[in-house]
Amino acid sequence: MNRRDFGELVAALRQDMGWTQFQLAEYSDIDHAVISQIERGVKKFFEPELLFCLANTFQLTTLERREFILAASGLDEKQSVRQPADGVSTDVFNIRKILDRMIGLTAESRLPAFLCDAYSDVLAANNMMLAFYKVTPAVIENAANSPAGFNTTRLNFGRDSLARTFIQDHWDNYALKTMRSFRENSLQYRAKPYFKFLMKTFRNPVDYPFFDRSWKLVSSTEQDKDANVDQFCYEHSEFGLLNYTACSTIAITSYGNLFLIQNLPLDQHTEDVFLQLKLQAGFGVVRFAPWPEKSMPK
Repeated sequence: MNRRDFGELVAALRQDMGWTQFQLAEYSDIDHAVISQIERGVKKFFEPELLFCLANTFQLTTLERREFILAASGLDEKQSVRQPADGVSTDVFNIRKILDRMIGLTAESRLPAFLCDAYSDVLAANNMMLAFYKVTPAVIENAANSPAGFNTTRLNFGRDSLARTFIQDHWDNYALKTMRSFRENSLQYRAKPYFKFLMKTFRNPVDYPFFDRSWKLVSSTEQDKDANVDQFCYEHSEFGLLNYTACSTIAITSYGNLFLIQNLPLDQHTEDVFLQLKLQAGFGVVRFAPWPEKSMPK
């Protein structure tokens, strides 16, 4: 991420907190002139203590801080991966090959699985995951005609949230974990037009009544997260008490990361439920959101 883009990221993080530049300078104990230089992209060198203060002031989680510090390196996505050279083989620039491979793994997984990008747009989901969430053709058609329709945030926090329909208890814990993943995976993209479009959509309290509270809670949660895995344990309205981890396999590309999320059972009952889903739905995959191109309503 070049200095101008990093400055826009800092400005986006500041605006999300509802602060002016003067307030950020006061809360971080950094001169206002320095804050202004950062946001305008004219400050070329970031002292470690400066980045440390900004990360603390923005209340970033451990995984958010990692993305924030990487963004401050000055390298864009195409520079942060291994470069083509004689005798070196890499697919990080072949986005079609990587996407096809990850979709293939999603289809072959023997567990409920889906593939998403850094914005949490679902690019593909296997039949087991669709059966797990009761995603019908009507639901898919409705999502295709809705802003941010294939984003996991819509599934979890929208007015007609499928997840909230099935989870009978421990909803707040489920919501916090899924929101934290959305925030951490998307941190470097907060200033991008598509992310701003998503946030404008999700901050509509009529359509997304559960979003804003969970978004803000991530910064204040007492328990930090230090790995790309979440454990979910809750009473499901149809399947009973489920206990599983949502584990991420990350594919690094020159256009950002892709995340293959698989639900791994942690007890016999959940394993039996997943087995029944496999027998019921079989293998296969359905593709959804486009990548890496993003479209927004005009």
